[in-house]
Amino acid sequence: MNNKEISIQILGGGPAGISTAYFASENDIKFKLYEAAYELGGNCKTYNIDDFYFDSGAHRFHDKDKRCTDLIKLMLQEDLKLIQVPSQIFINNKFIDFPLSPMSLIQVLGTKSVFIEILKLIKIQFNKKQVTNFRDYAISQYGEKISSMFLLDYSQKLWGSSCENLSVDIAGNRLKGLNFKSLIYELFGLGNKKIKHLDGSFYYPKYGIWSIFERMKEKAGSENFQINNRVTEIFHRQNEITSIKINDRKVIEADIVVSSIPIDKLVKSLNPPPPKEIIEFTRFIKYRNLILIIFLLNKKSVNNNGSMYFPSNEYVFTRIYEPKNRSNYMSPPDKTSLVVEIPVDSNETYKDDEISKLISKIKNQLIKIGFFNNQEIIKVESKYIRNAYPILDTNYKKNLIPIKEYLSQFKNLILNGRNGKYEYNHIHDHIRDGRYISSLVMKNCNF
Repeated sequence: MNNKEISIQILGGGPAGISTAYFASENDIKFKLYEAAYELGGNCKTYNIDDFYFDSGAHRFHDKDKRCTDLIKLMLQEDLKLIQVPSQIFINNKFIDFPLSPMSLIQVLGTKSVFIEILKLIKIQFNKKQVTNFRDYAISQYGEKISSMFLLDYSQKLWGSSCENLSVDIAGNRLKGLNFKSLIYELFGLGNKKIKHLDGSFYYPKYGIWSIFERMKEKAGSENFQINNRVTEIFHRQNEITSIKINDRKVIEADIVVSSIPIDKLVKSLNPPPPKEIIEFTRFIKYRNLILIIFLLNKKSVNNNGSMYFPSNEYVFTRIYEPKNRSNYMSPPDKTSLVVEIPVDSNETYKDDEISKLISKIKNQLIKIGFFNNQEIIKVESKYIRNAYPILDTNYKKNLIPIKEYLSQFKNLILNGRNGKYEYNHIHDHIRDGRYISSLVMKNCNF
């Protein structure tokens, strides 16, 4: 089949869908993208309130894939900058480097305690146990005390589950390079470089993370992106997707379907429906949502941190970031803002009065920490982000395999994106996968 004769129906208008659309366009492959919401971006949007810009989370573009980085540099030119700011964790009423470094451990635990923990870590290295969950993994790398203080409590808040029930995969690449060996090397000066895991270096667009995908959309042709178009049914026959129904009305024939909508919704949209046991497995597909509380401040700066992490259960929030530390253009001159992230279960609902109580509580805590005072608050806003994190528990692969095996029978269906593949992946992953999908299509749909 010649690529000029086929078209791709892309389900979902987040980073994964837009990346797929961009590379399809670059390869002269026809496509249409369908997004249920009134705007594109998925969970990677940039909002603007009174000339204060902020993202739907502390998004960053990391230089993890050279081809992806080179592409975004070329597309954004001077509107993309390399940002070098620290990330820190707030513990015992002080900020320290996060992810961890030996010096930050000494700052919190003291030199004697650090060496005691190192001796315990050495013992762990010689008596390694099988790692079956994130708690096991963290302790095997850093010992029980360090893990509990810096990783386990935070992870439990973020994912809403005990770390014994969470997969090692929630670590992703964020802890890569941070382990017993690297801590020892840095502590005793045995290496020439600082631990590479410290995520204080990343690329960021002038006016927020959405700029990357807005530029992709423009280059791919804005007319090919359909908002307010919810996929309500996906028809199939003889191991092939034949058509999709939009908004319970319009039926569109499908050559190739690339889906980044939540995988459980995809399964439930199929007509004829899948076997009952496949639908039953979708019960185990769960997500964490985010509430964002945004403080617009009549203040030049709060601090210079890229992200701030809060593991203590004293605080309902897990992370705070100051958009202006990513780009000066994210706030008006001599003003700044703070975005506070509160993870919640997908079945939790918050009415206006509950959000108001939440804002009041958080405001008082941030004032106590010293971020701002009452007089410096211009306005407080909130946003609700659905399906921010797929919950990867220790059984997620076992429950996901039957679903993916069933979907793999459809020779013209490709899964993509964090929620489409039910993986903890990132912006560079979406861009790389978008390129790969186009290459598959170019090879005569030989999946």
